[in-house]
Amino acid sequence: MKKSEKIKKKINNYLFDHLHLRNWLNYIWLFILAVASAFLFAFAFTCFVTPAVDSGDMTLVTGGVSGLSQNIVQIVRLCGGTVNTYTLQSILYFAFNVPILIFGFICVGKKFTVYTIINVVLTSVFISLLPDVGFSQPIQEAAVISNSMLTRTLFAGICIGTSAAIAFKGDFSCGGMDVITYYFSLRKSTSVGQYMILVNGIIITLYAIVLFAGNPSDYPTALLSILFSITEILVSSMLIDAINTRNKKVQVQLISSSDYLVDILLAYFPHGATVLNGKGAYSGSERKVIYMIVSSNEIKRVAEVARKVDPNVFIAATPLQQVYGNFFIKPVE
Repeated sequence: MKKSEKIKKKINNYLFDHLHLRNWLNYIWLFILAVASAFLFAFAFTCFVTPAVDSGDMTLVTGGVSGLSQNIVQIVRLCGGTVNTYTLQSILYFAFNVPILIFGFICVGKKFTVYTIINVVLTSVFISLLPDVGFSQPIQEAAVISNSMLTRTLFAGICIGTSAAIAFKGDFSCGGMDVITYYFSLRKSTSVGQYMILVNGIIITLYAIVLFAGNPSDYPTALLSILFSITEILVSSMLIDAINTRNKKVQVQLISSSDYLVDILLAYFPHGATVLNGKGAYSGSERKVIYMIVSSNEIKRVAEVARKVDPNVFIAATPLQQVYGNFFIKPVE
């Protein structure tokens, strides 16, 4: 065993014996994830989505509650409102999240909702503060961003997608429609990104209608706003599905000479298995063929456990599109 593995094992054993310390470290880690996720979203919003928004330049729309807030902000601007755009955006973003967070508390989980609230509050604060402290200005004025909508779109999609994926990794969300899509993805046991695309498409269309209503003669701007915003949402959704592996399934086929491997696997993982009796084509010896469906974030652990039991085990893993029937997913707290 390597020295690093020994140290890691000692730490894990120590934390196993000190439950309160382990829980506090977990709370701190989730808080750090919430801060990182909130800052990354606010950074993308103030630098790439709506740079120089008050100057009338083309903006993107992020979809969800943030996109709905952008629609309200745009309507206020068209009506001659003089409220600071970022301040109004942060206020609306928080206000629209309140009923959704109540839904999350009831239908998803208490811990999930608490850290989602932390994320939403920090996002609102960062959106309001970043432009005032001068953090966003140098990036907004950079030539590669101000002269290229495609660059802005890609950067926004990468940052927003990563922000949501970080939150999902901690079993909470960025708030807004993420809570709703997360709820349905858990119930249907499928990917999150496809639900976000559907909901956000409606928000984008509404934003384009508002832009067109404000200046019908400038319809190319409304059309381009839709196209670039769709691109941003597609990029962010692909990132979310690539990083968030909670709801992805993998079929594992294990071929082993051990009679005890399946019992050990069932002891380690909360999933069933199917065992067939096989025979080696060359050796002619008896083999156990084990079929299991596991979450993609469990596959590495399955291989580690199987190899400890049988160093010569043969393992094949195949990604699955969908699973029907009873499949256990650890509930969100």
